[in-house]
Amino acid sequence: MKALSRDFSISPILGEEADRLLVRSDEYMASLYPAESNHLVSSENLRSGDALFLGAFVAGEHRSSAVSAEPDPSPEYELCVGCVAARLYRDQRYAEIKRLFVDEIFRGNAIARTLMSAIEKGVLAEGIDCARLEMGIFQPEAEALYLSIGYRVIPPFGDYSHDPLSQFLEKRLCGDEGEAEPNR
Repeated sequence: MKALSRDFSISPILGEEADRLLVRSDEYMASLYPAESNHLVSSENLRSGDALFLGAFVAGEHRSSAVSAEPDPSPEYELCVGCVAARLYRDQRYAEIKRLFVDEIFRGNAIARTLMSAIEKGVLAEGIDCARLEMGIFQPEAEALYLSIGYRVIPPFGDYSHDPLSQFLEKRLCGDEGEAEPNR
């Protein structure tokens, strides 16, 4: 069942707001691939070090105070419904896209596509014009998204080795809102 379209905003992940999504992502990946084929990075790791970590947020319902039944003075809170990260490998001049995940209820609202555009802009702002990623072969929707936004298949990169359950993708970025440059 597809959720009604909602407005959402993209903001940096500063704390644990995406952790529930990453737990669900971990569970999903574990249902598709053996542990040795899962290359998952923790939320804490993505909030520290040389990385960008973004979330898609929608306005939620009124919150009740944990101490009283009075509503929180702020009329709405932000609920993280999607996330994506990029680990920056400055010396090698690429960023690795990690942990793209959108809550099932909010899929079909262009959140993943918007998150990818935002993370690519962030990577470019860091002076890096190449985005790479590793993904499993049993995720046709993710593969279709990546190919539709300009990623192409490449050999393993970085510390990855050949894995028949993995595929590797790359996109050359340019300054025009993360649009792909012609692949070289």
